[in-house]
Amino acid sequence: MYYFEDTTKKVHKDDLILPSSAMMYDGVYLEKMIDGYRTLAVTGREMLSLTVETQETQVGSIKLNQKLPARTIKVTYQLIGKDAKEVQKKYHQLMQLLYKESAVEIRFKDELDYHYHGQYMTTDEVRGDTNSIIASFEILCTDPKKYSVLLKTDGPITTYLPYQTIPEKIKVTIVAFGPLKITNGDQTIKITSYNLSAGDQVVFDFLKGKVFVNELDQTFLLDLESDFENFSIKEGQTVQCNNGKMTISYREVQL
Repeated sequence: MYYFEDTTKKVHKDDLILPSSAMMYDGVYLEKMIDGYRTLAVTGREMLSLTVETQETQVGSIKLNQKLPARTIKVTYQLIGKDAKEVQKKYHQLMQLLYKESAVEIRFKDELDYHYHGQYMTTDEVRGDTNSIIASFEILCTDPKKYSVLLKTDGPITTYLPYQTIPEKIKVTIVAFGPLKITNGDQTIKITSYNLSAGDQVVFDFLKGKVFVNELDQTFLLDLESDFENFSIKEGQTVQCNNGKMTISYREVQL
């Protein structure tokens, strides 16, 4: 069997201009926002070291605790201007783009299917009398994990999920008048003290920690013994719903 590949296919100009490790910070590429800025290298996205607490014994030691430390991503870049004064103006632009009050979404061009949550933290000292500078800055990710694009399922969890994964949302369209139960086999979310009606739209929003019925906050309807606050999913499970058509939205988690 033979196939034809069009070798004259046009390449988007961004693929020609942006380096493979270009960073998208809060939805924008710095290269696109600042003329003369270019990413040279990125470190800190590789394997993450664990923090292990141990207690020494007569032979070896006993592990007491294990922690995932925060992640620091270091971006080395080049900044060029026609003179030193122009470079200083570009630094003002760079600072305006990087400074945030809280963590933002961070993606890299060579891995756009995943993102981190991080915040600009520190930078190198740089010379102020040159029109070409190579320096670096660091981004702190207090959550060291990276997250995939949003995935959806109506029950079976077939994605590789090596770490605990909490759904972002579970949406249910009720099909019959009555209560609602959702279970992963180990944990259950229940609304049994109130009868929902056919056509009702129920949304369990795990990011907000709330339950909406027809877009109204109805979190109080949850049974007290529900596992809503600690409900999670893992590979191989089939999440079941007793009353409705269900869609689970979640992200694969990686280190």
